[in-house]
Amino acid sequence: MKRLLAFSLISSSLIFGSKTSTAEEYDSWAIKINETITVRENTYIDPTDPSQGGDPGYDSYFIEIYEYNSLTGAENRKLRHQQLQDSDIGTSDEWKMHQVDSEKITLDSIEGKINLKATGQNKQYIYDIKNNTISTGNYVAPTNPTSNYQKIFEIPTVLGNSDGTKSIEIGGSKIVEQQSDGSVQLGADTNDIDVVADGLNIDGAAVITKNADGSIQIGADGNDIDITAEGLNVDGKSLITQKANGEIHIGENSLITKKKEVTLPDGRKVQPLYAEDEDDNRIPINIDGSKLLIDGVEVQTGNNAQVTTNKNNISTNKANISSNDTDIASNSSSISTNSSNISSNDTDISTLQGLISTKSGSTTTTRIGDSTKNTLEIGPATNPTTIDQSGISVSGGNLIKKVSNGNIHIGKNSFVIGNDVLNGAHPIWAEDENGTKIPLNIYGSDLQINGVSIQGQINTNKSNIKNLGSGVAGSTALTAALTALPQTSKESKLSCGVGTGAYSSRYAVGFGCASKVNERVDINAGGSYVFGGSKSYGGGTLDSGVVKAGFVFKLGELNKSTQISMKEKKEFKKEISVLKKNNKNILSKNQKLENQVFTLMARLERLEKIALSETTSKDVAVYKVN
Repeated sequence: MKRLLAFSLISSSLIFGSKTSTAEEYDSWAIKINETITVRENTYIDPTDPSQGGDPGYDSYFIEIYEYNSLTGAENRKLRHQQLQDSDIGTSDEWKMHQVDSEKITLDSIEGKINLKATGQNKQYIYDIKNNTISTGNYVAPTNPTSNYQKIFEIPTVLGNSDGTKSIEIGGSKIVEQQSDGSVQLGADTNDIDVVADGLNIDGAAVITKNADGSIQIGADGNDIDITAEGLNVDGKSLITQKANGEIHIGENSLITKKKEVTLPDGRKVQPLYAEDEDDNRIPINIDGSKLLIDGVEVQTGNNAQVTTNKNNISTNKANISSNDTDIASNSSSISTNSSNISSNDTDISTLQGLISTKSGSTTTTRIGDSTKNTLEIGPATNPTTIDQSGISVSGGNLIKKVSNGNIHIGKNSFVIGNDVLNGAHPIWAEDENGTKIPLNIYGSDLQINGVSIQGQINTNKSNIKNLGSGVAGSTALTAALTALPQTSKESKLSCGVGTGAYSSRYAVGFGCASKVNERVDINAGGSYVFGGSKSYGGGTLDSGVVKAGFVFKLGELNKSTQISMKEKKEFKKEISVLKKNNKNILSKNQKLENQVFTLMARLERLEKIALSETTSKDVAVYKVN
């Protein structure tokens, strides 16, 4: 096999790292470079004598990157990379067959990269720690190697100063400093985050402050968000709170629901929803600019596509919440992905560093907490306000949360805002403590859409539906009465009739006539009237009367009807009488003819006998001829 410039390592791996480890974490990076695989077999005619002809085979080394615990020896492979591929053979990438030089593997802690130079080549592999990817590039040798010096010390990352301060520096830049008063500064002096006894400051301005009453203030006075024992305030005005009686208020006065569902006198459970003004008086709820749907059915006709119950309350403080974006983002470039490589023996600084960080990929968001420490409690130990990844709860009962399916729950069981748009509309509903859907009860307030009362529309629709049903019954009775009227006139020139119809307590009477114009054309007209009058149903009216007119035109050959009229019957009787008389005369004549034929036949027989000389009748004269 062709293994050019193969390098024999003293050990099979190289390890970077110096942070003190525990049994539960990885403190180092470990690298293995010795494993190989055959990429292409040789094609020698005689493997023992390559000069006989054929092509050499090719092997490839693997680069394996591990997380490593120097205390327990535990490892976690992050990446396994095959250096040479078959497609690289015969190209400019054939250098990848060379093993990594173990003496030229370096860690760039500033950039978060591990560089691995190929033996005998001006090429190197570059492992990106954050993205867990590997790429290739040109290798540039240092212009001033360490061999030019008799002694070299690494600049420590943790420094102690004579004034009692302690700092962590990387590349000469201050990252973290513990001041003599116990506060902790993140970043340089002019562009820093300070963790003080009562909260968090950025460039000397308070960002998060714990007040004496136990509330948490985010932002400076006059432009702040306060998390209190009841809930959330913005600039001193309530955004969402839970009162001692279990009411959940959204807005300064405003939209209110209950922490728990209410049972009606008939036993049904409902989630109350109502509104109050600044004097605690119930006021209507106006669904402004959107449609209100219940189980996907529109309650009030409108031109909007979604139901938005608290649009104004949710968006009122948007500008206030984002006003400190530039302050929060000031040090995002300084707090990098290599925090795991910053060595520190100070427990308080390490804990704080793990709890406060800049969100990856964002310059405006500061993250507080980690995967295990992700809950914030405000207030006394018995009835605190709790903020976690799901939402906010007060005294152990949910105030507002977002569950795993994306739905937002307000109250203990309660009011739910769906995450997905269904059939072009945003769903809202209520649930009891078992997660069963229950009715939404607009309790003591009038529900309006675009300023129009829903209850008023429902009452109007009930009346319209009732009238429409009565009108439909009347229309059916009118139609039944019309069907009883004559359509054609068969036995006379003109036929008229009266009909009646009844359906669902509505009665109608009709009158109409039909006339035969000729054998092929009949015309008809008529009308009917329903008792009880016309019925209105909102935008229309079903009248109490109806008229109809039409004609019948016969096409093709006309077939005589098998039924005859009285006139035709009389004519037939007269003709039959004449035929009987004629038949009697014919029979009489036939009798006379029969008698004549009988006489003639007798005479003919006598003539035959005479001709044959067989008769002796005296009636026949005999003459002798001489």
